[in-house]
Amino acid sequence: MLSLILPASPAADSPANMSVLVLADRFLALAEAADRAGYTASASSLVHLAHSVFDERPQQSAVSRSH
Repeated sequence: MLSLILPASPAADSPANMSVLVLADRFLALAEAADRAGYTASASSLVHLAHSVFDERPQQSAVSRSH
């Protein structure tokens, strides 16, 4: 089971190379495992974290103008 969650090669799945879809998928896989293990609150947190991956971040220029 851990082989599905952990990257086979750390260099290949570094944060710079990981797509948001892969990241969200891993969070959801962890949420499913947590739910099956009875950690409902943790599973819920992981689902919210997976959804937050797709939240739009403020653009750099918008941040600069607000300060």
